[in-house]
Parts: sequence; structure tokens; C-alpha cells
Amino acid sequence: MRKTSIRLHFPEAFQKGFSLIELMVAVSIFIIISTVVLANHSRFNSSVLLGSLAYDIALSIREAQVYGVSVREFESGFSVGYGIRFSSANSYALFVDTNDNQRYDDGTDTILSTYSLERGHTIQRFCGTTSEGIEACSDEGIIAHLDIVFVRPDPDAIITSDEAGIYSSGKIVVASPNGDTRTVEVASTGQISVMNQ
Repeated sequence: MRKTSIRLHFPEAFQKGFSLIELMVAVSIFIIISTVVLANHSRFNSSVLLGSLAYDIALSIREAQVYGVSVREFESGFSVGYGIRFSSANSYALFVDTNDNQRYDDGTDTILSTYSLERGHTIQRFCGTTSEGIEACSDEGIIAHLDIVFVRPDPDAIITSDEAGIYSSGKIVVASPNGDTRTVEVASTGQISVMNQ
């Protein structure tokens, strides 16, 4: 007796394509790549929002500088100072120094705008540094607020707090919900810079 083998012949259209294992491998690779991209996108998005917040704070300080140096008239005339006050973790204010004492006085000076921080971002701390390099910060309980004032005609910043004296520089550290930080530094010469830390 002769053995015969049965060989099935499929048309060529059925012989092309993926096997089930190849399909599962391709889908697994797609899922891994998508997970990595989405995780990094969230981190990138958080970093961009934090950087944008730091630059918004720097622009608010620059706005006070422009108002203080230029001829923006207020009710009491042209010789008023403009400043920014940091006293809270969730907001800061642009004010007019109407009594010309180079700091914010509640009930006397006028707040022009209050800026609120959103999306879980906070002002982690604000600090003033003396010319000797001694730093006084809000997170250490040394200062409760920081005022940065600009008075016409100088573009120089007058940086004060509830401590006596004028600081040679000030810094504001903003933080995102995931713990990343950016620092806005203001020198007494009026230079404003944003740094990653």
C-alpha cells in the first residue's frame, strides 16, 4: 500500500498577512510606545506651564517697572511708585505706592491687579538677599511678604519686606504640583531673570 499525503493548496491571497503572534507583538510595541509618549507629554506639559508662570511673574514685575519709570499718571499725579507684593502662596498683587514710602501699606496704597496662580502651582517661597549675602526667606518664617517697587525716574528696584532695610536682590520660587521649580530673580539694578532649578 502506498501512502498518500494530502496537501492543501490555498489561493495566494490567503497566504499573505500577519499571524496571530505577529499581530500581538505589533500591538504590544504600539502600546509601549504610546505609554512612553503620553507619560513624557504630561511631564513636558507641566514643565511648559511652570515656565510660563515664571515668565508671567517676571512680566508683571517688568510691568511695574515700566509704570514706575514712564509717565503713567495716577490720582495723586506722576510721582508715584509702582510695585509688586508677594505675601501669599497662591497670588501676588500689582500696587501703586501712593504714600511714597517704597512699600505696600494696606488701606493706604492702591492695588491695581491681583494675579492668582492656577492648576496647582504655588509660590513656594520668596526671599530677599542683603548686600552681605544674607538671605531672608518666607519658608523659614523670617519674612511674611516681599515688595518690589519702582519709582520714577530710576529703573532700579527697591526690594523690601517686613524686615528693616533694603535688599540688594530678591527671588521668587514657583513650584508645580509635581515638585518642579523655577526661580524669578530681581536685582536692585532692575534686572529681572528667570532660571530653571
